[in-house]
Amino acid sequence: MFLLDDMVLRGFGVSIPGIDLLWTIEQVRSFAYREFYNPEKIKSSIKENRLLYEFGELNRDEYERKNIDLLHKLKMAERGQEMNIGGRMDILGVR
Repeated sequence: MFLLDDMVLRGFGVSIPGIDLLWTIEQVRSFAYREFYNPEKIKSSIKENRLLYEFGELNRDEYERKNIDLLHKLKMAERGQEMNIGGRMDILGVR
């Protein structure tokens, strides 16, 4: 019932502060997921890690530890894209 009321009110341009706050939080969460789980950025970090190791900026233990973390993060990001996490519709129909 409340969902229907909110949709009707939003259609007339009436906003409810609580609903607007939830929408804003949803947008921030969505942006954070896209930034944190971006496979291209993670791949760039893997390449950067490799270059730092080759130039002697990182020792072998640091390189391997960071590389394992980055590969795990890349695997999670690719799984997230396959499952389309963050691609669901907002209850207000705004995307």
